[in-house]
Amino acid sequence: MINPSTAPIPLGMSPDGVAVSPDGRRLYVSGPVDTGTVLVLDTGTHTVAHRTVCSGATDMALTPDGGRLYVIDRETDSVSVVATDSMTVTGSIPTGFAPAKLAMTPNGTRLYVTIQPGGVAVIDTASNQVIRTVQVGEEPFGAVVTADGGRVYVTDRLSEGVVHVIATETDTIVGTPIEVGRMPLAVVATPDGRRVFVVNHDDATVSVIDTAAGTVIATVEVGSFPRHAVISPEGSRLYVGNEMGSVSVLDTRTLMLVTTLPLDGGAGTMALTPDGHRAYAADFGGMSVLPFDTRTVAVPAGKRPEEAAITPDGQQVFVTDAADGTVTVAQTRPLRITVGRTPSAVAVTPDGAHAFVLDDGHGVAVVDTIEGKVTDTIDVEGAHVMALSHDGRRLYVGAPQTLSSIDTATRQVTGTVPVQDPGGVTVSPDGARLYVTDMATETVLVIDTDPLGVLGEPIAVGQSPQDLTVTPDGRHLYTGNVLSHDVSVIDTVDRTVTATIQIGSRPGFLTASPDGRRVCVSSAEAANLIVIDTATQSVSGEPIPVLQVPQGLAFSADGSRLYVAAVHSRAVHVFDTVTRARIETIPAGLAPTALALSPDGRRAYVTGPTAGAVSVTDTNTTRVRVGGQPLGVAVSPDGRRAYVADAATGTVHVIDTATLQVAGPPVPVGGSPRYVASSPDGGRLYVTDPATDSVEVIDTATGTEARAPIPVGGSPAGLAVSPDGRRVYVAGSGAGTLSIVDTTTGTVIGAPVPAGVAPLDVALTPDGSRLFVTDTGADAVLVIDTGAPTDVRSISLPGAPHGVAISRDGRNLLVTVPARKALVVVDTTTLTTTGIPIPAGSGPHGLALAPEGRRAYVTNAASNTVSVVDW
Repeated sequence: MINPSTAPIPLGMSPDGVAVSPDGRRLYVSGPVDTGTVLVLDTGTHTVAHRTVCSGATDMALTPDGGRLYVIDRETDSVSVVATDSMTVTGSIPTGFAPAKLAMTPNGTRLYVTIQPGGVAVIDTASNQVIRTVQVGEEPFGAVVTADGGRVYVTDRLSEGVVHVIATETDTIVGTPIEVGRMPLAVVATPDGRRVFVVNHDDATVSVIDTAAGTVIATVEVGSFPRHAVISPEGSRLYVGNEMGSVSVLDTRTLMLVTTLPLDGGAGTMALTPDGHRAYAADFGGMSVLPFDTRTVAVPAGKRPEEAAITPDGQQVFVTDAADGTVTVAQTRPLRITVGRTPSAVAVTPDGAHAFVLDDGHGVAVVDTIEGKVTDTIDVEGAHVMALSHDGRRLYVGAPQTLSSIDTATRQVTGTVPVQDPGGVTVSPDGARLYVTDMATETVLVIDTDPLGVLGEPIAVGQSPQDLTVTPDGRHLYTGNVLSHDVSVIDTVDRTVTATIQIGSRPGFLTASPDGRRVCVSSAEAANLIVIDTATQSVSGEPIPVLQVPQGLAFSADGSRLYVAAVHSRAVHVFDTVTRARIETIPAGLAPTALALSPDGRRAYVTGPTAGAVSVTDTNTTRVRVGGQPLGVAVSPDGRRAYVADAATGTVHVIDTATLQVAGPPVPVGGSPRYVASSPDGGRLYVTDPATDSVEVIDTATGTEARAPIPVGGSPAGLAVSPDGRRVYVAGSGAGTLSIVDTTTGTVIGAPVPAGVAPLDVALTPDGSRLFVTDTGADAVLVIDTGAPTDVRSISLPGAPHGVAISRDGRNLLVTVPARKALVVVDTTTLTTTGIPIPAGSGPHGLALAPEGRRAYVTNAASNTVSVVDW
């Protein structure tokens, strides 16, 4: 069994190549340092099981049966042959100068090795000899053999970015070179051979080749400096490893970016386990291997997450915590608001009602944060720096030769002062002073805000001063000097530089902690964060690495968290300010650069100059306390309310999804309510109560009982309402039955239908024609035709199911299987499982599907997490 840990695996050497054995039990890692080594890691324990000396070991390839490992030896310009049963080197095959990459044919009879200058050596694996060399381009590097073994695609790094095609039958070049991006490194092919994907390092793109036409049909942007790629076994996902600490995941059918996975290091060569659910990346520039799950990301979710429901717009997911009496609410994706061409700075008013977004060189967009849209623009030609007063009444905008003061109520300029080339601006805590860096004169100007005017002489600082921050007591000002690689400390009373702190790299953004004891400086150049102790005016501790190019910074109000916009990971990283450990990664759109927090700290507003938008995202999950034992949860059709069944108090709690507050007193239903479902029009709420063997009906407008409880018997559990609202289908887990309720009369229609051993959860197809019921007493899901409910069929599963949900198009059924710690996907047309179970957490119970795309949220009751699964 694969070790579930995704913590980096320390090696004690710099890894180059990685490969996984066909049975998934071994991970081979090569390193060329010193004499060269191949490590064998046990994938179950993540420990080194064997070390083999293998001179100059770099790229590797396994035979299909896993019996032999071929390893490039860059020291002797050869390929070493390693017998994997004994891990001994059994031979060496001279290849020609500077072998780079290997590509094995699917049947294992040929091995293609890129060499210099401009060649591909062809090795016969039966004799372990080079049988010919194919002349290919100028500097061939990456190579892949198609699944049918008929073609080899070879990248050429020095021919303006092209791919050559070799016909394996004759080992000759066919066709003309295919133009791709700059510095193409890796190349992979889909299992059906119809598409080839080329990783272009310098362009940060992937070129998509239609193999039939021999042309590039699309170019997709990925993370910065991509180096390698692997494709899932069924060919639906492409994983592109980026040097700056992330993996870009592409859907190979739609050619869209699905998600970006953060890594604790740079992604070099990667390898997938046979099931495609786990990948291992060589840490580019580091000394470890980085494991990561390809389709599942687990996030903390209380003490015993039980059920989940998602809003119709897909923006929020609600998860009940049965052990803690709370409901966890998480934003599923950032809200993107188009604001202009190149947004580069953002500030939020004290009441949180508006955000001002600087559109670099053009002006300022005014965003209504409640409506989530731009309501006005303020034209300031050449605007490129900005700061908002603490009371939100004034906006200060810097442009070439000028700093303007703008009334935020009238959106009019009320005053200007001359500044040659403002690099940054900040406001004193009392609002009486502005501090502006002037890059042209390498000084800081002190400006009185009322009336607007320069005070005294400019203060000389370091070279090319840009961003700056002031301590909360207003006594000290810190200025980042880009070209002199230091920070100037200014006494704001004496207006003199009292210290110059060398940080060893170009400072980017600066921010002071709420208690004033620390100033944090981001350095994109060094890919780290530097912490300055304001008491000693010196660097405190070692820099905090942030490989994804850190930019904008913000402390939480209590100073316990530091939020960092990281350009290349398309995310905001959250650090614990005491331990300095990264504790969370929040998706934040394309190339996040600057950020600001809402006054309550619940939202982060993040700009990206290349995105033309500001992303609005939750800074952390919100926990709404409801008390008791919340179990079932449902969201109203209009998305305005979430309803939570509380088994301990016999009530239903109502949560306002906009304010995330409990709306009014709990609605009493008696007994021990378990599952809850809404009518299509939202007017009625149906709640199962195993304690009274009945279904309660609530009028959502009045929050009162709409009619007397409907007896259904059999310890009712899951339920589903028909699309027309006329029927409610109720699983009787204690009796092994399905009851059908007429919502007009409030009575059960006919006798209960036999439904397995212990039916638990139910899901209806969008047209209401079929019902799927999980049977926890058997390894199956039951399929019931609602027009002929006695016609019950069964779908075999790899374990007893629990929760069930159906995709919006009705084509796929997703089922949680606790014993397998997995999510199973069922094709509703063929009524068969598709692919292999997708790993979730321990004790997966409930699930909710995003209304768009292929994403599921799975509650893991035993591991206290929610798995976000791209299925």
